[in-house]
Amino acid sequence: MGTSTAQADIITKPFRSVISSSNNSTRMRKQAPLVVTMMVMASLTGCLGSDSGNGIFGDTEKEPLRINHIQMKGTHNSYHIEPLISPTREYMYTHQPLDFQASQQGVRQFEIDVWWDIREGLRVYHNQYDSGTTCPTFENCLETLLGWSNENPLHHPLFIWIEPKDWPEQATDVTTTLEISGLLEDIEHEISQFWPLNKTITPDDVRGGSATLKDAVITNGWPLLEESRGKAIFVLLASGESRDLYADAHPGLLGARMFTLSDEGSNEAVIFSLTDPIGSGEEITRLVSEGYIVRSRADSGGEEADNNDTTRRDAALASGAHSISTDYPAQVEGVDYWVEIPEGTPSRCNPIASPTWCTSDAIED
Repeated sequence: MGTSTAQADIITKPFRSVISSSNNSTRMRKQAPLVVTMMVMASLTGCLGSDSGNGIFGDTEKEPLRINHIQMKGTHNSYHIEPLISPTREYMYTHQPLDFQASQQGVRQFEIDVWWDIREGLRVYHNQYDSGTTCPTFENCLETLLGWSNENPLHHPLFIWIEPKDWPEQATDVTTTLEISGLLEDIEHEISQFWPLNKTITPDDVRGGSATLKDAVITNGWPLLEESRGKAIFVLLASGESRDLYADAHPGLLGARMFTLSDEGSNEAVIFSLTDPIGSGEEITRLVSEGYIVRSRADSGGEEADNNDTTRRDAALASGAHSISTDYPAQVEGVDYWVEIPEGTPSRCNPIASPTWCTSDAIED
């Protein structure tokens, strides 16, 4: 918007009168042009508006982007290959290799099931009836993702959810085998061994000088996005006694490589998994608005895919969940349903948590 001739005349007329007066001193004649310039600039600024720093001199007060300002696509059982003979519809889907998902399908959140094997260390598969996998070992999975990350160092943080699997624990909350095998310690060790610390956002990084993780997130917020590019956040996808075993080994998650899912009242409770965005939509939105990070799911068991039902997917997107996990991250022949982040490049600004100036390109392009 410019200043009209009439506006300029109104502003400058008093000063022209003063300058033309025979009683004006030389000093007033010299100062008048400066005063006129300042008055015109003030008028222009008033016409354009400041908008909290968004005046004619540009935006000087943008809230910086943080890692909780993102909404991304994730895959459920990210390693999964459909068995030749499936005992259930739930197993009838196949994912591309992890690096293909990241490069071609825009996936930024991954879920990996890890089993302890006395002969082969940490294995990755779903269960004994559904064992097809694109990365047979935990090391394979980490190396595949790390290779892609190193080739694309400007990506926003990856979220890597690790679910420890233990046969007795599948049916009951008994962790005897988990304790004897040392699976949780082995997972921690392999993360340390196969994923560099300088490419990891740990609980210690988020906590900083605060007393607890919760205090840090509420008071200081999550790390800045620009300082977090090329890194990954690991989350232990376990609850009950399995989670407690890890928390007992890392009190307050001091020195830990993984975050945990904890009860909301816990000092470590800063990341949540609420898989039903329809029934838990309001709770997801509340947690997101309070500064916590939340994972949800767009589909399960093939039901949404078979019916091309986008209700759950759309609810997850609207809820503000940071990562939305799916069995269908891209179009599959014969299936009309899949998940895409609207206007994502590949992710987008979180509809609940991000500042108003945020754009998808600012998250990642």
